[in-house]
Amino acid sequence: MTRQGKNLGDEIKKIVQDSLNNRDFNKLNKDIKIFVKGALDEVKGSIDLKTKKNHYTKVNYNIPKKPTKKNKLEQSKYSVPVGQLSSLVQIIFGIVGSSIFGIIAFVMILLGYSTGGGRVFHTIAIGISPLFITSIILYFNGKRMNKRLKRFKRYVSQLKGRSYSSIKSFSNITGLSERAVVKDLRKMIEIGMFPEGHIDEKNTYFILNTQTFEEYLILQKSIEMKNKVDKEERIKNNRLDPQVKKTIDDGNNFIEKIKKSNEMIPGEEISIKLDKLEDITRKIFAYIETHPEKLAEIKKFTEYFLPTTLKLVDAYKKLDYQSIDGDNISNSKKEIEDTMDTINLAFKNLLDSLFVDMAMDISTDITVLNTLLKQEGLTEDEIMSRNTREEKDEQ
Repeated sequence: MTRQGKNLGDEIKKIVQDSLNNRDFNKLNKDIKIFVKGALDEVKGSIDLKTKKNHYTKVNYNIPKKPTKKNKLEQSKYSVPVGQLSSLVQIIFGIVGSSIFGIIAFVMILLGYSTGGGRVFHTIAIGISPLFITSIILYFNGKRMNKRLKRFKRYVSQLKGRSYSSIKSFSNITGLSERAVVKDLRKMIEIGMFPEGHIDEKNTYFILNTQTFEEYLILQKSIEMKNKVDKEERIKNNRLDPQVKKTIDDGNNFIEKIKKSNEMIPGEEISIKLDKLEDITRKIFAYIETHPEKLAEIKKFTEYFLPTTLKLVDAYKKLDYQSIDGDNISNSKKEIEDTMDTINLAFKNLLDSLFVDMAMDISTDITVLNTLLKQEGLTEDEIMSRNTREEKDEQ
């Protein structure tokens, strides 16, 4: 480790420890952002140097395909706007009914007071009140159904002719939390708006039809089997050196501590952030387990950022258990929550940087493949050019 890296880690420890000792978290998020950015810039710099040594050609190989008419027709089979008519009917009857019965009840009460026959008119007003209440219920139920239909249309639009989409993308377009989206989709599946809809076990993907869901399950099972075989093979061949094994064990220990702390903290907002932290961290160590040569690139991550993050989570847990929620406690908790966003972003960027070599390999393979296809005259441009020449020859 460089002297600069060591000083950086010591400084981070010092800042966090001072915040914990003084219970002053006001500048914590800002200071953490500065040091995280410095560390990531250093990692990025080392990766850029590797990139320059490899003279790979970058190509855009992830161009989204425009949905075909066939895909849209297929999609419409599995998405049914249940409640379009009934929601409109309930809203209309709710407005008309509540207006009519409300006015009648009001007039009866006035007549009762003005004519002196209050008992009779009041009895009529009381008899009409259930109809008025029913009309109000119809109106709000129709509005609720109408809002669900609007979300349904957004979900269908977000699918873009595909048979699956991430829960996160649905959350982004509706403004609902991912948990609320999952609950909403389950209700839509239940009432037949998505008659063959499925949500995966981890609540990360919505799948439109049974065929795609079965293919997804087969794929997941294949991945699990492959991971299991790879893990058994690594254990059998004892390919992991002691340092890599220790790093992975420490990482799993960290994940377990974060998970236990998350279970003890009742707040939903911090819980979502800790779920994300756990998921990203698990993926980082899973990658290192299969690519031990990348261990040096996560050294600061394991030696400084993980212990620092754990200290912040423990501090939040202690603050959350205080019986009095004063301004200092609330501000400190808010500052730690904001810092968790910074940490999650930094960890996500680190995970992404680990895949740079794979991205370059894929880019190179695609470039070579496109070149070969073009040489064989199998690309769309080449086929059109050949057809044009043949038409000219025939003329």
